[in-house]
Amino acid sequence: MDFCTVKKHEMKTNFRIVNRDQGGKVAEVYMYGVIGAGLDIDTNVIVAQVEQMRRQGIRDFKFFVNSEGGEVVQGCALFNYLDRTDIDVEWVIDGLAASMMAMLITNPNHKVSAARYAKLMYHRVQGSVYGNSAEVRSMAEMIDKFETSLIEMMARRMNEPVEEVRKEFFTDGLDHWMTAEEAKKRGLVDSIIEGRNIAEPAADIKSAKTVFDFFNKQLLNIIKPNNMDRAKFANLLNKQEKDIETDEALESAVKAVVDENVTLRDELKAEKTKSAGLEQQVKTMNEAKVKQLVDSAITSKKIGEDERETYTKLATNDFEMAEKIIGKLQGVTPVTDQLKTPVVNEAEKDWTFDDYHKKGKLENLMKENPQRYSELFEAKYGHKPNNL
Repeated sequence: MDFCTVKKHEMKTNFRIVNRDQGGKVAEVYMYGVIGAGLDIDTNVIVAQVEQMRRQGIRDFKFFVNSEGGEVVQGCALFNYLDRTDIDVEWVIDGLAASMMAMLITNPNHKVSAARYAKLMYHRVQGSVYGNSAEVRSMAEMIDKFETSLIEMMARRMNEPVEEVRKEFFTDGLDHWMTAEEAKKRGLVDSIIEGRNIAEPAADIKSAKTVFDFFNKQLLNIIKPNNMDRAKFANLLNKQEKDIETDEALESAVKAVVDENVTLRDELKAEKTKSAGLEQQVKTMNEAKVKQLVDSAITSKKIGEDERETYTKLATNDFEMAEKIIGKLQGVTPVTDQLKTPVVNEAEKDWTFDDYHKKGKLENLMKENPQRYSELFEAKYGHKPNNL
């Protein structure tokens, strides 16, 4: 029974009130799991709902349990509430009542029944603390006080001296296990339930969790198929009611749906993987296209290296826009290219200005080799041309 060490996690309250008789006077409460605020068995929620039902006139409550224990403070709160209220309480141990759950059933005013192969377990209060020596000692004293109260609860139920109970169960620090029959002999259980199709008991008890898991696998579901509205199931499964009249038929229909869902899940997973691969390919191609555009702009001196990041972002967000902007920019011809002397064709090396004129190549010469054009013009007219 942990004092404060149960790790809090997402809300997963797992108790449920599943049945009332026709007169509305009896309620069944199933408490399977770990006791604690925000855990399987949140007594803050249980007390509120039980009290609401009590005020509506319900007086008989059956608590069915299969729990490895949990938080002492939460458990004590439920014990004290049930002790002071005027409802009649019966505990039914379906599988395991260990640690704090074993303490909850010690009220001598409550009736306790246990399945033939149920198990009970008692041990010392456990907890942890972080702090200075004063804080550690304070925590230890608090644990001792809670433990003393629990021992008194147990001794009262067993009708034995407190110190004898303390010595037997709360001194050596070990887990003390009892079968349902042993618990009955000690006064902790009033009667043994002989159920149908009883499973063999767990062969090896290693921990409270071992026994808890065993019974969770063996016990029938809280809500049995025979008690369900098969018409609703037929509608959900897209079947005729006559097709699921037996448990075997219902199980088969449900299994078919589960198998189909598994197949669809696997197919969806494969499609997602394929889609992710294609998306990565497109992303890689787009990145390469953007890089090529920016590299080309830098090579042609339309933009500088210091502008690479800016144009890369622009092209990534809107490639066409970036392409248009870069296309309108004027490049800078390298100085080395400007200083290069165009090569004169071997057949034209002796041509005069008039030769080029006669051949209709004078205009091309002016564009492609303005230096030679200027030289030939000056040779013919005695001065450099004005149009260069």
